[in-house]
Amino acid sequence: MDEDIKSKFNFSSIAVSFVILIVLPLVIVGVLISRGVVKVGEEATQANLQVLDDQQKKAIEIRAKNLADLTAQFLSEREKDIRIATILPRDKATYSNFLNSNKRDVIKTSNGEVVKVSVPVYREITFLNRAGKEVLKVTSTGVAGSGSLKDMSNPQNGDFGEELYFVKAKGLAPGEFYMGPVAGKHITKAEFDAGSRFDGVVRITAPVFDAKGFAGVIALTLNAVHLMEFTDHIVPTDLSYVAEAGIENSDYTFMVDRDGFVVSHPLDYLIKGVDASKKAVPVLTRANYEDLNATGKGAMNVEQLGFFDENLPKIHRLALDGQSGSLTYTLNGTRIFTAYAPIPYFGNGFVRPAGFGWIGMTVDIDKYHALGQEKVKDIQQKVERWQKASITVVIVSLILVLFIALILARGIQRSLSRIEGDSNISTEDRNNK
Repeated sequence: MDEDIKSKFNFSSIAVSFVILIVLPLVIVGVLISRGVVKVGEEATQANLQVLDDQQKKAIEIRAKNLADLTAQFLSEREKDIRIATILPRDKATYSNFLNSNKRDVIKTSNGEVVKVSVPVYREITFLNRAGKEVLKVTSTGVAGSGSLKDMSNPQNGDFGEELYFVKAKGLAPGEFYMGPVAGKHITKAEFDAGSRFDGVVRITAPVFDAKGFAGVIALTLNAVHLMEFTDHIVPTDLSYVAEAGIENSDYTFMVDRDGFVVSHPLDYLIKGVDASKKAVPVLTRANYEDLNATGKGAMNVEQLGFFDENLPKIHRLALDGQSGSLTYTLNGTRIFTAYAPIPYFGNGFVRPAGFGWIGMTVDIDKYHALGQEKVKDIQQKVERWQKASITVVIVSLILVLFIALILARGIQRSLSRIEGDSNISTEDRNNK
């Protein structure tokens, strides 16, 4: 009986030792891992919400300013081009080479993927004589025939209604130039919904002089898509580029010129243009807003939209004063965040501090927070899965370790019993002798 008690005592002592040395540390490690996973999840959740509320807003403000600076740099490069164009030999080969050597990438979609395509910066380079008659016009597709050359001494002969680029340029001094507004054919909401997009130009002109004095005017026709590229593919809350930023989530970027007209916007039918009769479409006002907005047959000027959103004229005035920043306000029950930054381009005719216009970035805070909450839920679900997985691993490990500990304890106990038995036999043999 004493031997059985002693054997059980030895086995229990060994088993308890294994539990203390192996199982207990494993349990402690499992608890620490579980708590660590929960803590990391909580910190990630709080960090995510903090970024949405504070850091993200600041980042959007900085991004708007960077875009404004890049736009100004682009316009400065166009200023250099018109100066170069005034001294180019006036022949087809030189003009063609000029167009082909000035290209920039634009973002398109191909097979569902966002790709970049090289597109000429200018659609045309034209020389007009001192009377305003187009003498040589080279386009991105070839040399224009004599039958298509126009007399721009009459601004009404412009492609898009009244165009003053010759009249404005002929009175300038050497070294000066004129950069006109964005012009193009207006598209309606129905055309936009069918897939059409605004296709505009910007006329950049300068006087040309020779030994006899004023010789004529050189005109570059900038493809406005390159100006619109700065905003059309930018979602303020997403660092990646998109093929076309939509307005569905009120999360988009836009550009406004110094006169208050939108130059680029997710809804192209809000951009100023001319109708089929080359008449400028009306501007959206309180009186016509319901009708024109429904059909998309009106142009948006932020200075005229105070009745709809009183903050847009306020932002426009701040930007024209050279200020950048953001406003958070409620519009029709929706919390809106708008960051704005003036475009610091002060070329000929673009006085300080107004410059060319400004960049705007708008975010629907409530919708964005809803997306943030979805991210939080996703984090929490991942934390729960990791926690369950860690607990399962610990439990399985405990079972295996306990099983192994019992086997080892039994083996050690038997070995000790055998050694003790051999010791007793040796003692008895010595006594018998």
